[in-house]
Amino acid sequence: MQYKQLPLFIFFTLFAFSSFSQKLMLTADHSDAKFILLNDYDDSDMQELGTGTVELKLEKDSKNRVKITKPGYQPVIKEYNKDLKWDKEQRIALDTRQVDVTAEPFDAEILVDGRVIGTKAIYLYIQKDRFLTVEVKKPGFVTATKVYYNQADKETPPMKDHFTLKDRQVRLEVSPADAVVAANGISMGRGNQDINIPLGDCVTITVTKDGYVNYEKVICNKEGDPEPPVRDKALLEDRLVKITTAPNDAAIEIGGKRVGNGSYDLKVPKNACVEVRITKDGFIRYMKNYCNQANMQEPPASDFLEMAVDEAYTSSVSSDLANVRITVPVKAGITPEESWKILSSIITGYFDILETVDYNTGYLTTSWQVQNFQSSIIRTRVIVSTGGNTDQIAYAVKLISQEAFLDGQNAVTVKDDEKFQDWARILKKYDGLIQEIQARLQ
Repeated sequence: MQYKQLPLFIFFTLFAFSSFSQKLMLTADHSDAKFILLNDYDDSDMQELGTGTVELKLEKDSKNRVKITKPGYQPVIKEYNKDLKWDKEQRIALDTRQVDVTAEPFDAEILVDGRVIGTKAIYLYIQKDRFLTVEVKKPGFVTATKVYYNQADKETPPMKDHFTLKDRQVRLEVSPADAVVAANGISMGRGNQDINIPLGDCVTITVTKDGYVNYEKVICNKEGDPEPPVRDKALLEDRLVKITTAPNDAAIEIGGKRVGNGSYDLKVPKNACVEVRITKDGFIRYMKNYCNQANMQEPPASDFLEMAVDEAYTSSVSSDLANVRITVPVKAGITPEESWKILSSIITGYFDILETVDYNTGYLTTSWQVQNFQSSIIRTRVIVSTGGNTDQIAYAVKLISQEAFLDGQNAVTVKDDEKFQDWARILKKYDGLIQEIQARLQ
């Protein structure tokens, strides 16, 4: 009898269970969290149930999907199937932080832990006890970076955060590749560099390398100024030679113009050559060419030019009688024949060959006497003609002293008049000639 009633008991038990809807108490771990019942068809918000703790009656023909939200947290969606047995007390934890990240310019890329997530705006979800790094990047701008923590001992993430890229960045490509780059006088390193220009400011860029003329440029990030380029090139092409001389007060000339004494920073433009001349009394004149051209020897970064002592200088004396027509009156009592004889005798004591001798016109010239030195050729001669007035015998004597520089050129002969120029010195062996003539005839 008992077994015959068992199926009937089970039927009534199941009927009773299905006839009564379950009611659940939903409690969030934040008292201000909202509970929203969702539409079964599109998960849109259908009905706000309350905050903190709500009672949910499980409906027969519903998915019973509930969304729990709180600003600054990722929403949680729970679904309670009516056909399942649920504990009456349901606790929901909101522990994933949410940050609404926006960025300008709107085409700037937003990266999370190095991966591109989107542009303009994203939702950032930070799981409990974790952290994420956000970067906002756009070519031509300084990258903005921020780390968000969801940890008890760290700063609470904001609900919203906005990035505005304002500081500009220029990618500077440098040649030669080992040139040193500096921004506002602070070294940044060798080779290509990213130059940051803060909003409202200017940056002076310098690129240096020994043996090259410095590159310098000012880039501004100010309203009204040209927009900084995304990329720029700094090409060191003009060469720089730091010249020093010995003696340290030697004159340095370029193109016939003195540019310094003892030291000079010589700029050699690309595809050009520059000739430098070093001069100082008593030393051999020094000339050197520096070329900045393909297939030519590169100019050195520095060059020490030591001058050799000029033997022509040490073998001569400075004189204001050189290359000047000196009138020598003959004292009374000396006949023309006697004075001419004395004059000729003195000159032949210094010069072996007389080229022209004419007593009647009172004209005499010697041949050129040549002396060769390492740096130059010195030629010397005397020209005598009559001078003074008709009442007194007088001679005009001119001691010609001329120099032709060799400078490594082709050989110079005594007949190359265009290569010689007057020299304000007299070889020592001719020093005293004029004085002797004056002493014996006056």
